[in-house]
Amino acid sequence: MANKIKVFLNSGTHSQGRGVGFYAENLGKALEKSPDITLTDKDPDIIHYPFFDLFYHTLPIKKDKPTVVTIHDLTPLVLSNRYPKGFRGTVNLMFQWLATHSVSAILTDSECSKKDLLKIFRIPEEKITVVPLAIDPLYKKEVSPEKLEEIRQKYHLPKRFVLNVPGGPNPNKNLPNLAEVTDRIGIPLVIVGKGMLQEIKEPVHPELIDMVRLKIYKHLILPGFVPTEDLNALYRLATLYVQPSLYEGFGLPLLEAMTAGCLIASSKTGSLPEIYHEGAITFNPRKLSSMAKAIRKALNLSPKARQHQIDLAKIRSADFTWAKAAKATAAVYQKVYQDAQD
Repeated sequence: MANKIKVFLNSGTHSQGRGVGFYAENLGKALEKSPDITLTDKDPDIIHYPFFDLFYHTLPIKKDKPTVVTIHDLTPLVLSNRYPKGFRGTVNLMFQWLATHSVSAILTDSECSKKDLLKIFRIPEEKITVVPLAIDPLYKKEVSPEKLEEIRQKYHLPKRFVLNVPGGPNPNKNLPNLAEVTDRIGIPLVIVGKGMLQEIKEPVHPELIDMVRLKIYKHLILPGFVPTEDLNALYRLATLYVQPSLYEGFGLPLLEAMTAGCLIASSKTGSLPEIYHEGAITFNPRKLSSMAKAIRKALNLSPKARQHQIDLAKIRSADFTWAKAAKATAAVYQKVYQDAQD
């Protein structure tokens, strides 16, 4: 291509924190290596909004340039009974929905989220491209036994524990069910995330009701926000990582755990089957008996069977890279640019 396509990756103030917050930063770094793309905010050919909020007006309805938007998932609409919108949220959702219909292309993280966009937002299929996410390569880095012990002491971790990294108590994370099952089994549960330490005020916001439900459990360890380097060690210290979500548009912590070599057990809903390896230990997140059976199975694996699960997960996790994500994204930019020239 003679001229590079100039792209403005307009992340605003929304691209902060773990999870999809790293998306713009990591995608940007990978795109900078593309021979056909230049990232700039000076007279771009294309504007890419890497963040889309369902209930805040983040995407302009009027667009001066060809526009690409990443819609990571529609979880609050899929689980609408757990995510009350309110009047302002409903109005903003309508504006956001209108704004999507004049974009040139939509990127989304999974086939599952694509189906939601087709069904709920009625987006034409040819506008949607699935671009799976990737994680911080740091999770591939081995951790010395001395460092592991230091992290165990720092966060007061027991020898055996189940780990979950939801960030916060969002209703889709299904934390009360996981707490109930691990309590019955008799194994400590470590739940990582800054949002897990927030103060609950009356009246309780419907989206925070799970925080109240968790208060009855005495076996929980809530370390709050954990830096990436420490979290890499936590995945390696954990006996088992459990992803109990009722629904996910992707599931970065599951991929982090797989990459770090932590044994996993996962809910088999939403996009999660697109991430975990064939033969993974899975369960129905709405049935306590199903979750308990899967967790007990994982905890009682022979050393050989356990290592086999971990090896399969590591092989599968290698399929997700930022280089792949950037290549697929650059291809979308090229099509949008070409269509604008025609």
